[in-house]
Amino acid sequence: MVENILFLFTGVLGLVVISIMFKSFRTNQLVNLYLFLVIVLAIIRSIVIGSFGLHFQDQFKDISITFRSLFLLNAPFLYLYFKSISNDTHVFNRRDLLHLVAPTLFFIYLLWYVNSDFFGLKIFKGIHFTLILTFMAIYLWKSYQLLSNKVWKNIYHVHIQQHVLIKKWTLFLFAVCVILFLRVNISFILELKYDTVISGKTFYIVHSLIWIILFSKLLISPEILFGLPHLSSKITRMGTDTPKLLNNWNLTSMAEDAIQNQQDVRLKDKIDERILEIVTEIEDLVQTKHFFRNQKMTINEMANELGVPVSHLVYVFKYHSQLTFTEFRTFMRIEDAKEQIKQGFLRTNTLESLAIEVGFSSYNPFFTAFKKSTGVSPNEYSNNLFSK
Repeated sequence: MVENILFLFTGVLGLVVISIMFKSFRTNQLVNLYLFLVIVLAIIRSIVIGSFGLHFQDQFKDISITFRSLFLLNAPFLYLYFKSISNDTHVFNRRDLLHLVAPTLFFIYLLWYVNSDFFGLKIFKGIHFTLILTFMAIYLWKSYQLLSNKVWKNIYHVHIQQHVLIKKWTLFLFAVCVILFLRVNISFILELKYDTVISGKTFYIVHSLIWIILFSKLLISPEILFGLPHLSSKITRMGTDTPKLLNNWNLTSMAEDAIQNQQDVRLKDKIDERILEIVTEIEDLVQTKHFFRNQKMTINEMANELGVPVSHLVYVFKYHSQLTFTEFRTFMRIEDAKEQIKQGFLRTNTLESLAIEVGFSSYNPFFTAFKKSTGVSPNEYSNNLFSK
């Protein structure tokens, strides 16, 4: 009784999620399409099981073996969803239809099976579940490889919070997939062990509870349903608690043939999978904590402050930065000086004081660097700024 109520509640909750998706479907049609199909299949399954168990309908005896095979489509749909959201894909690729071939063939085979003399034989049901579990395992592995390479390790040129949201969501959804897969495996093993009917329904209530958690997650944090364009606008509204990354950084993984020596090749995987974290810490150090205001700050001091080996920072500035460390230090000091001028520093202080404040040893190197960067002197910059 409780199990059937949970299934019916799961279906109703899924319908609420679908209604939200309709409002945002056009923001990222392809991403939302695959997730929509996954959720629709889950809703149908939950409502059919729950309504039959509560005697609201008797047209479907739970879910027939042939109809149950349609849920194999969840595996390729989830994979294509992960693929679309990780690439921010907007164009449908006809080759993706190949992922539907295996479930379709299996469905045709089951139509033959239920009308054959072999229907009901335990050995055939064992074969069915083995094929289903193998199919699911293949797509779980493909999804893991895709997410590991595209989202969880390598980083795109995106706002850090946007990437974090996508990373957390895909980790959560993939974990849900793994738990559902393990539930079916355990059910199959126990049914074989105790020589009961092979149906995959042992611990069925776990299946419903997991979907309730998933739907609740989508209702609490619906931004993922709106696709990447909505994510970007939402992040803009979230404020500036995490600074936007400068255009200086190249956060994509380096190709091995672009790396100059074997020491750097050995560092590649270790650093590339943490590059977003390292770059974010660097920017926080120099923008929020004003690390470069101390004249003596070198790359060694920065490495000590960040708690990473110097070789790691050397690699970052060599392969992931458009500026050398020295150029980056000068650039950040000039940016700091421009901000100080905007805040009215020169109203009560001299230009030489400004030079010392932002980390230069004296006014002359500050003047040269400032004019090279902005095209005007510090005094001209100030006058132009406040005259406007």
